[in-house]
Formats: sequence, structure tokens, C-alpha cells
Amino acid sequence: MSRVWCPLVLAVLLAPAPMLAQSAKKPLTVSDYSKWRSIDVSAISADGQWVVYATRLTNTLPADAKPIVRVRNVATGDETEILHASQPQFSPDGKWVTYLVEPPAPARGGRGGDSSSTAGGAPAGGAQNPSTPGAPNGAGAGRAPMPPRRWELRELATGTVRSWQDIQSATFASTSTHLLLRRRPASGASAGAAPAASAPAAGGRGGGAGDGSVRATDVLLHELATNRTTFLGSVADAAFNKAGTQLAYTVDAAVRDGNGLFVLDLATNATRVVDNDSLRYSRLAWNDRGTGLAVLKGRDVERMRERDNRLLVVPDLAQPKTALLEGRGVSPGFMISERAPLSFSDDGQRVFFGLIPQSPAADTARRKSTDSVPDVDVWRTADDRIQSAQMIQQEADRNRTFRHAFDVTAQRYITMADSNLRDVDVAITGPWAVGRDERPYLSDYEPATADFYRIDTRTGQRTPMLKKQLVGRHVAGVTPDGRYFVYFRDAKWQSYELATGTVRTLGGNAPSFLDLQEDHPGPRPPYGVAGFTKDSSAIVVHHRFDEWVLPLDGSAARNLTNGVGTRDNVVYRWIRVAPVDSSVSRGARALREIDLTQPVTFSMYGEYTKKAGFARMSGSTLSTLVFGDAAYTTPVRATKADAYLFTRQTYREFPDLQVADASFTNGRKVSNVNPQQAEYQWGRRVLFDYVTRRGDKLQGMITLPEDYKDGEKRPTLVNFYEKNSQNLNRYPMPSYSTGMGSIPAEATSRGYITMVPDIAFHTGSSHSDMLDAVEAATKKLIAMGYADPKKIGVHGHSYGGEGAAFIGTRSKLFAAVGMGAGVTDLFTDFSQSWGWSYQVQGGSGDNGNEYYMTGQGRWGFSPWEKPEVYHYESALTHVPEVSAPFLIMHGTADPTVSFSEGMNFYNALRYNKKEAVMLAYPGEGHGLRGLANRRDLTVRYFEFFDHYLKGAPAPKWMTDGVPFILKDRPVVAAPSIRP
Repeated sequence: MSRVWCPLVLAVLLAPAPMLAQSAKKPLTVSDYSKWRSIDVSAISADGQWVVYATRLTNTLPADAKPIVRVRNVATGDETEILHASQPQFSPDGKWVTYLVEPPAPARGGRGGDSSSTAGGAPAGGAQNPSTPGAPNGAGAGRAPMPPRRWELRELATGTVRSWQDIQSATFASTSTHLLLRRRPASGASAGAAPAASAPAAGGRGGGAGDGSVRATDVLLHELATNRTTFLGSVADAAFNKAGTQLAYTVDAAVRDGNGLFVLDLATNATRVVDNDSLRYSRLAWNDRGTGLAVLKGRDVERMRERDNRLLVVPDLAQPKTALLEGRGVSPGFMISERAPLSFSDDGQRVFFGLIPQSPAADTARRKSTDSVPDVDVWRTADDRIQSAQMIQQEADRNRTFRHAFDVTAQRYITMADSNLRDVDVAITGPWAVGRDERPYLSDYEPATADFYRIDTRTGQRTPMLKKQLVGRHVAGVTPDGRYFVYFRDAKWQSYELATGTVRTLGGNAPSFLDLQEDHPGPRPPYGVAGFTKDSSAIVVHHRFDEWVLPLDGSAARNLTNGVGTRDNVVYRWIRVAPVDSSVSRGARALREIDLTQPVTFSMYGEYTKKAGFARMSGSTLSTLVFGDAAYTTPVRATKADAYLFTRQTYREFPDLQVADASFTNGRKVSNVNPQQAEYQWGRRVLFDYVTRRGDKLQGMITLPEDYKDGEKRPTLVNFYEKNSQNLNRYPMPSYSTGMGSIPAEATSRGYITMVPDIAFHTGSSHSDMLDAVEAATKKLIAMGYADPKKIGVHGHSYGGEGAAFIGTRSKLFAAVGMGAGVTDLFTDFSQSWGWSYQVQGGSGDNGNEYYMTGQGRWGFSPWEKPEVYHYESALTHVPEVSAPFLIMHGTADPTVSFSEGMNFYNALRYNKKEAVMLAYPGEGHGLRGLANRRDLTVRYFEFFDHYLKGAPAPKWMTDGVPFILKDRPVVAAPSIRP
């Protein structure tokens, strides 16, 4: 349904009455940012009676963040505060909460610091403590030093606390009878410990990280009812079964004769030795019912990289029988790898594992001089992947494993993946898997495409399914019951019945599910998938506004939301509010299932009003629960009560936690994280419509200062990045700038009007599209009487930065321009290795072809096809026409946009005698990470725009510069010194 356009939509979001008189409020300053706290994690107890949440200060170093855990009784409002605490979690029955306490080191020369202000605060040592107030531990003569880090367990009903020192993690059994605490490994690790798994390379494609080994350490098994703690030494892997009745663990001791697989019965505390050996054990896995186990055991191979592993399977712990798959001989030259996880089929008859080719261990000796040994990388245009991408992805490539199966009953190895079919998606249920081969279609810029094959996991037999199928959003995957493979082709959803090979086109009577908002060149994708019905008979897919149910047998589709979304221009999306119980079988299936026999909850979002809320479908009746000028997070329901935890936010309201019943109408705030906001001038937002020169109908948002009076024309800051009006009700968390990609919250508090317009893109004119939209929105702002037309600044970062640079060279509307880490020469950047150079390696290593052809650049053609467009759309081309001063910022180690892009633009402005200052941050990337650098940019941002838009005196760094020899000294040089 097409949009019905109104001449003007103005939605002014009025804030609740301020807590202080306006005259008493003060402007926000950079020095105030560190007063704000964020909520790191939150949870609601199973019975809905308690909420726990962790907060920490923002805009500070981690050591100064002062994390706090708060445990709140929802009914009474009583709240316990635990200082220096983080990582809280409730027990599954909601009767206990556990968390980490890490007191800061005492200040140099001091004798202590603050401690937990909670009743029952636990001292160090590990003994149970009575529920008595913790003694203050402030600075002063005779005070004890701050205790070491500890893990605490708190009984909610009594406040009784027990603590243990030097614990790195804690896990409850699903029955809430036991708590498993893993100690921090000693520095240097034990003789039997393996090195920690390494992380994937930044910017790479993921996967293949580390070897899967866990450093052995001691664990404590604490029984909650009796306070009895069992010590288990040199434990590598440990995991409760789903029923929470048994604990399986492996021992990896310095004395190898004690290694093995053990199972402890939680009811009797009796330990059973399942397997003993001098080998090393890894990758422990329970079957879906929690009655059987699989584990790897092996030994290191001298001068080789991969361990010689065997797969040990215990199909049923009630029976003594085990099955063993020897690694050697499974596939010549390959080893069963601990770098890949183990998993059971749903019926427990097959175990899936990974194979990896054996290779020599890395030579850690210092590389010889290039005078004797050459060091060269060979770049061929015929390579499947560009050499830079191979470099970035080398760890993933080294750790890549090939998934295979072991038939436990038949004691038979089943081939699944290999170098020709690397990616295999195994059905959660049933005997089928689907393999994907992308090799025939590898390209630097073409859309990702693959051939698909059906694999019978009982035999390993492969059957071709699909040729040249688009991947990504075009593939929904195997249904939870393992019967169908669902994909999008020929503008329709299709189902492939795995048992018979029958293909059916779905949703014949439904409207198109093509994403009509997609503005990138190339094949248009579908809107996406919500999930599958619980019986796997249908898939639930997104339409632009509604949710649709498409039966997989090809029968008639139905509109799940009754067409209300299309009628009202409101986007309805199914949301999961009930947590999935991981303690029962089918847990993995349930994550993808939607039970349409029960009431279904939807989020709501007004496409043109920006309102949000929730609706519920009961039977065939769709009812709105709450819908208004606010933004919400997805509610989380307590597992055993009709209580929901979520956040609500507006421009003026921090997203504090709320608890409500199933109606969502009686939400009560249960946190007040940033009360200091009431002391500061804030503002309000206005939503407005505008039309571009090309006729695109768009929206933008204006933020007005709190003291703004109708008719005033104020200095204005404009920022943009694709579409942002959906963030109308987002709270502007004060934060030091990481780049030029957003307007600091301080701007409005200091009296600026700010504006963020949406951009409409067309293939092959991205920068002109940004110019068109930004100018149209700015002219509308002036016409509405808000902006002083001579005092408007514009800025952007990255994609927005290259747009800001282009706008600054083409438009005369702006008195000052800020550009952060943006491309200014499209012709040369097209061929850059994306996010990579021999000096800077942090991106993907791919070249820029895909980005420009079909990605965010949206050009759709190469520089050699239309060189005149690439030159015209580059800011560098138009530098002689610049009239406004520029502030450029760029990290010198930027892995996404080469620093040379900012430097070349600066040099072009310098050559053409234009006014510009460039802030180069050595060692920084695409966005600033260093706290001092972020604060520095924020200060200089306001000094720059204050001078050009408010007439404030220019700071010395703008008038006199900073000679490099004086960079690290206070500016005391004589005026005659110039850079």
C-alpha cells in the first residue's frame, strides 16, 4: 500500500515536568559526561519478585567505572547495592543471585577504600557470613586493605551471603540445587593446561578461533541447601546435564595418570569414573536428553600442530558401554580436532565433530635476514581471494575444520564436509544436512552465491539441490523438524522437501515479500524471517508492515496480523517474550519456533509517527497493548510468573528498567540510573517532513534546546548518516565523541538547535543524494523559522564523512563543515584493499569493489565504466569551490578508510588556500578509542563550531597552530613561532 502523504507532520515530544525549576538548571559540559551510568546487564527472577541489574560509569577508564550491582524487591521497592560488582545472574528458581565483586586497588599512600554497602556484605575467605551489615572500610588509620576479588552468592529471602576468592565464573544447575564455581587459572597455567583460545582476527569473517582447549583449574561445587562445597582439582571442561541432576567433568592434571572423564551424581555426591587415561581430554558434550556424553581424548604430536585425538562416546550413562572412534585412519592426513565443538543428533545416534588437516608446528624461531632468505608475497589476479584477505583470515583458515559424523550404534564414520563442500548445516532433528559450495561463484563484488547439496547424515550421500542460489537473507535454512529447506528465489519463498526432493512455491495468494526499502544495487532480498511454526508446518515471514504465515506444503498463506500493519502504516514484528528453557530437550529447536496455538506478542513501530509499543494476538484477535511516543526493548518474561522486564526511553527519559504484567500498561520503573539529568538543561525533539529536489519524501528530526522560544533563530548543527528518524525517541547518552558521526548531547544543552535528516539513495549518485537531502532538509528548517541561515554547520563521519566533504565543496548553505574519516577520491578508493595495508591490518583485507558496486557505496558500476561520475562525486574534484572552513579528523591507523583520504583532502585544501584544520590521531582507527583522544575531539569540536557559528574567540590551536616540537608541552611559545 502506498503512503498517503500529509502536507506536514509535526510531532513535538513533550517531556514530563522537570524536577528542578528551569532557572536552576545548568548547561551540560564535557566535564559532566562521566557522571552518567549505563546498564550493563539486567534480569528478572523466575517468580518475578526480584530484579537485578549492573551499572557502571561511562566516559571513564575501566578502572574508574565503579560498577555496581543492585538487587531490587519489585513489590517493596527495597534495593540492595553492592559496590564494585558485575556479572549478576539469578538461579533458575529465583531464590539466589550470584555476582563478581572486584574492589579497586587502594590509592597509593592510602589504607583502604569503600566496600559493599549492602547488608550481608561478604568479607574475603570463603566462609559463610551472617546477614549483618558490612562494616565501613573507609580510609583511616588502622583500616584493613581492600579484600581481593571474590564471587558472592546471596540468598534473596534472608540476605545471607557467602563468598569465594579468585573465581572467574559461576554457573547454576538447572535445578538450582548447586552452583559450579571455576577458579581463575594460576599465572603460567598448570603443566597439563592448554593455551587459551585465540580470538578471530579483527574485521575477518569469523570462525576457526583457537583450539577449543580449556585451561585446567580447580572448581568448587557448592550445594545451596546444605552449604556443602566439594573441591574438584585440575578440571578442564565441566557441564551440568540439562536436567541438572549430574555434573560431567574432565581432569587434565600435571600427573597424567589421573586424567579422565568423570560424572558426579548431584543427589548422592557419588562420583563415577567413566574413562581414565594418560591422554588429554577436551570438548565435553551432553546429548540432548542429558543422558549421554561425548568427549575427545588425545596427545600432542611432536613437531606437529594438531593433536592426535580419539572420539569417546557414552550413549547412555545408565549402561557401561562406550564407543570409540580412532582419529588415525578416519581420513588420511586429518585429525579429529578439538578446535571444533562436539554435538549429538537429537536422537543421540550420531555425534558430529570436526576434522582438520595435520600440519607442521609453527616455527617460532626468529626469521632469518632477507639477505639470506627472501620474504615475498605473491599476488595473482587469478587467486580466489585477494592476498590481503588471505593474510587477515589466516588464523581462520588454519583453524578451519570439516564437519563429519560418527554413527554410535554402527560404530561407523560418515563423511560430510570436505574441501569441496566446506559449509554444512546439520538439521536439529532428523537425518538431513545441507551443504553449501561457494567456490564456483567467488568474486570481489558479485552477490554471495552458492550451490546447495542435500546430505544424508546416515550415509554421507550427497544430492544436488540448488544451483547458483543467493545466500544471506535469501536463505532461511533447514526447518526445526529437519523436513524442509527454505529459501527465497524468483521473488518467492520456496520449500525443498529433503526426503523427497519436492520443491514448492509458497504464499501464492500473498503480496510480494521483496524488501521495497532496499536501495542497494543488485538482487532485491526479502524482508526476512520471524521463525517457523512449532510443528514446522509453516514459516512466518516479514512483509513490509505485517507478518505472514506460509505453509510449507504450498497451501494458502494467511496474514497473521490481519493486514492491520499495512492499513495503519505500522510495522508489526513477532517477538519472543517467554524465555526458552534450556534445561529440557528441544531447546535448540524452540529458539526457532513460534507457537501459534498460544497468544503471540508483536512489537509495533509507526513508520511515519515513530511511535512504538506492543500488540498481542489471541486467536484471531489482534489487540494493541501499548503504543506511544517512546522506544522499548523486547520484554523478557519471568519463567514462572506473568511479569515482564523491559526498558522504555524517550529523548528526555533514560532507558530505565520497568516491570509490568502481560498488559504492559502498568509498567513501574524499578531503576533510576541517572537522576543527575534533572540538574541540566536538556530539550525536546520535533519530527518533520520534507521533499528533496528529486521528489523523495523524507523525514528528519530537530532537537530544540530547553529554553528555546518560538520564533527564535538559533545557530544550528546538522549531522546525517543514511536514515536516522527512527531514532526519534532514543535517549542521547552523553558521550565523548569517537568521530564526527553524531552530535554530542551537550550541543542542545549549550543552546544549539540540531537537525538529523534522512537520506534517500539512488544507484550511481550517492554523494549528490546526500547533498540533495541535506540541503532540502536544511532549507525546510530555515523556512520553519528555527535556524539562523548564516549560522549553520554540517558534519559527518565515514560514509557520512565523505558526504559531508562533498556537501562542503558544493553547497553554500553552511558556515562550517566537519569531516571525519571519509573517502574524498572515489576513483582510487575503489581499488584499495578494504581496511588493509602492509602498515595497517585491522579490516577484512577485501578490496573496495563490493562496497562500491553493490554495497553501501551504491554506485552499481566501476570507475572505468563511468569515470566522469566517480570524478564528479568525489569531494577532491571540487576543492577549488570550497567557501566554508573545514575541520577534518582522521585516525592514522584507520583500517576502514585510509588516512591518506583525509591527508589528500587536507593537502588539496591547503594547495587551493582554503581554510582548514586537520586533527590527526596517531595510532587510532576508524573511530577514536583512547579516552583522552575522545575527550580532546569533543572539546575541539565545540571550539571549532562555537567560533564559526556563535562568534566565540578562536582557540590558539586554530589561530596559531601547534608546532610539532611543542606538541607534548604546554603552549607557551612566542607568537612569532609558526608551523
